[in-house]
Amino acid sequence: MTVLDGPFFPGAGTSPWRLEGREVEIRLWERVMADFAMFGRSQARHLIIQGVRGVGKTSLLKEFAEIALREGCLAVRVRCQSTGRESLMDRIRAAVEDALHHHRPNRRSAVTGVAVTTPFGGFDLERQVTDTDPVLLDTAFMSFLLAATGEIVQQGGIGLALLIDETQYADRRSLVNLSELVSVIGERDADRPPIHVVFAGLPGDTASKVTRSSSHAERVYRRIDLGYLDSGSARDAFQLPVQAAGGRWTEPALALAVEASGCYPAFIQEYGAAMWELRHTEDGVAVLDEPVAERGITLAAPQIDSYFEAAWDAAPPLGRQCLVALAKADGQLRMGELATAVGKASSSEISWVVDDLTRRGTCLKPARGVVVFGRVGMQDWVLERGTDEGLVRSNDEGLVRSNDEGTA
Repeated sequence: MTVLDGPFFPGAGTSPWRLEGREVEIRLWERVMADFAMFGRSQARHLIIQGVRGVGKTSLLKEFAEIALREGCLAVRVRCQSTGRESLMDRIRAAVEDALHHHRPNRRSAVTGVAVTTPFGGFDLERQVTDTDPVLLDTAFMSFLLAATGEIVQQGGIGLALLIDETQYADRRSLVNLSELVSVIGERDADRPPIHVVFAGLPGDTASKVTRSSSHAERVYRRIDLGYLDSGSARDAFQLPVQAAGGRWTEPALALAVEASGCYPAFIQEYGAAMWELRHTEDGVAVLDEPVAERGITLAAPQIDSYFEAAWDAAPPLGRQCLVALAKADGQLRMGELATAVGKASSSEISWVVDDLTRRGTCLKPARGVVVFGRVGMQDWVLERGTDEGLVRSNDEGLVRSNDEGTA
């Protein structure tokens, strides 16, 4: 049995030992790769993946890249920059050129797709792209990607996968060109190039930016909303890495770990790492029992609190008032109730700030008009912080609203 030094990997951008709970998304991607290998093209819609931070968007893109490379598809992952100093198109071009020079795709399938024999660079892009501001168009960039795909196929590969992370930071010009390219190749049949694009990013911003860049996004993109794991997948995410590392959980400890994490992927890695650090050995086997789990929760507390701290600091004054009101109501309120709790006449006056809290994953909307905390354990933390900052009266009569309550 292979023994791992540590089966949990907390931190931004790091991938878990095994990706749990994303089987549906992985099957969709495997279908695209199978289409490329067998037919030289795919009818599947390109993907928009959105989810709050810590649910595993980057990990899923890495999994997509590994699957693509195993099947002989050149996969290029590009992360958009929040500074905007370099356009997404520039980063894609540099990444594809580097990949073509340093990585030769290996064709795994024995099936040859005859549909990719048409020279990709011959598309009449100027004629076909008609619904977009011509100032935004860069046909040289689109032609470059088509030519690169042709080179990949000539080398024995099956296609090109563009995996774009942090799409909420992408510049409009790049998104317009990528969407127009997607539209153009989508209109082809037998000579459709094997290019597939995946955009990933934060909720709301990602889908809206991509769809605004395309005149018929609903026909060319499929949207996937990544949420928290179900309890079964969360159990596997705790249990299977420990088993692979030569250890075992007791059932009470495993149940406690799942409950503490709230099935939030980032918390699974944080708590798992802390509990693994405190493991003890019985007959040469690492054991995580209930005392270990309880101490692990305490050990991980400062790191878990840092998630809450970041969410609190990012919230505007009205957002903090909403969080305190939500905490005082045992973690769940309807929008109208929340508006009343912070002294607003209607839910429309707080909708903007609730949307902001939801995009960040600080809150969730499990049903229409209902707001809850997005991360387990945040309710008690908010009550404590709100008291420290004077937003909760000591006699619990209500909120103390600061002078700058409504803007910021």
